[in-house]
Amino acid sequence: MADDPTFSLARTLRSGRNADGGWGYYAGKASRLEPTSWALIALGQQGEASKVLGNWPSTGGLLLERAGGESNFGFHGVALLALGTLAIDKNVRRAAELIRAIQRAKGLATAASPVQRQDNSLQGWSWVPNTFSWVEPTAWCLLALKKWAQVTDSGVDGNRLAVAERLLVDRCCSGGGWNYGNSNVRGQQLKAFVPTTAIALLSLQDKTSLPAVVESLHFLEDHATAERSGVALALALLALTTYGRPGDAVRTALAEQVPTTLAFGNHMSMALALSALQQGSGDAAVRL
Repeated sequence: MADDPTFSLARTLRSGRNADGGWGYYAGKASRLEPTSWALIALGQQGEASKVLGNWPSTGGLLLERAGGESNFGFHGVALLALGTLAIDKNVRRAAELIRAIQRAKGLATAASPVQRQDNSLQGWSWVPNTFSWVEPTAWCLLALKKWAQVTDSGVDGNRLAVAERLLVDRCCSGGGWNYGNSNVRGQQLKAFVPTTAIALLSLQDKTSLPAVVESLHFLEDHATAERSGVALALALLALTTYGRPGDAVRTALAEQVPTTLAFGNHMSMALALSALQQGSGDAAVRL
């Protein structure tokens, strides 16, 4: 048991939990929304999700990134995933308010630019208020809202989902995959990355016939083990598993990476690795 990487990850996560029920990025640090949400998912904390996230600091219906901090829309989306997965009765007190608030938030629309080949009028989600839309927060919010759309009377706006999907397709890199922001600038094609590609694919798992999805899935299969970090490998494994693609090589690489992940001590990386390596709430959180 002691040699089982999931056992080591789970034990370390449990020991790093704060008295308020949340997790910081590192042991002894103040609780933050992203590592808390992923740790709850990884550990399958069904009874705790409503309690911890239901009482999380918020403003205007949006969960704050930390007490006294600002809202981070991408992390808000991850928290909605945790609530949608772990709140068994789907009757979380704040869920409807959280869904309404995140749908009101939009990345800034700007005029067309001669240096970029993309539709800047499309509004997905930015990381923080009053900034441009980025791939990762758009994908996390899109996935979370799609998951909640499966719940009766959740209040999810289909038009909001459609625009976010169009934005991701528009930002897809040449040859498949996603960069963090743009796919090109000043005539140069930008590089796609494994984590962003995996997250975007998870949010588009119900659109498997789209050319952008087909090409990006091929990119991920070809590059899944190229970025040797707990986060990149975990997200790649979650995406490949969700699409029913072979993931043995990624799983092996992720398991081999666990000692390094533990040595770094980052709770979010540990939680993602645990979510991907074990069968359970991790898979359920990202699967529609």
